[in-house]
Amino acid sequence: GSAYEISTPYLEAELFELKYAQSADVMYICHPNHAPRKLARTGHTSWTLTEVEFTNGPFLDHNITTTTANPSHKSVGQTTTVTFSSTTGINGGAGFTSDDIGRLVHIKDGHFEITSITSTTVVVGTVIVDLGISSSTTTDFALGAFSDTTGYPTCVTFFEQRLVFAGTKSQPQTIFFSKSGDYENMDDAYHDTIADDDAIVYTIASNQVNAIRFMTATRTLIIGTAGGEFTVSGGGTDVAITPTN
Repeated sequence: GSAYEISTPYLEAELFELKYAQSADVMYICHPNHAPRKLARTGHTSWTLTEVEFTNGPFLDHNITTTTANPSHKSVGQTTTVTFSSTTGINGGAGFTSDDIGRLVHIKDGHFEITSITSTTVVVGTVIVDLGISSSTTTDFALGAFSDTTGYPTCVTFFEQRLVFAGTKSQPQTIFFSKSGDYENMDDAYHDTIADDDAIVYTIASNQVNAIRFMTATRTLIIGTAGGEFTVSGGGTDVAITPTN
């Protein structure tokens, strides 16, 4: 018969830059210009390619400036208008731009997804997890690590029951581990007691900033960069990786 085809967002010139990791009939695909996608096969002629909808992250470092966030609504499913007191701490001081549409933003206990930009300090979004904010303003916020502004992961693999991404434009040496056994959950328990199965965000400490080019899962996780190779382990080949080791 004829070939079965579905549409994709990738340009022909981008095909050789695609990286992927497969588990049975599901494949996760990465490209630095596109949000991570999931190719799923449920039948010989039933395939879908969708953006991965991550739970609780991943996020950049939390705000340490005096800038505050003031959401108009906090409950799940509500449309919220969030006013920030300054552009300080937002995209290097530039504030929000149209590239931030679709980006997750953590506030207090939850997060929302940006759906439109009103100004460099005002955004509109949909609450995904209850923000849990009791006062009108808070300095407790963090911007999503994957976006058109920061770039998207360049590579992906599975390791120790975690889905692992690495190498965005703004964080070329950073590795993002999902929760153990929950591939699309990036909850690092920032406000809670950290458990061994929580998500992990780790940046390679080296003398040079060399972007991560590939990851290979063996008895340890091998990371290849433009300037060298690294192994990631929990302290030994028989010790599982956790957020604390």
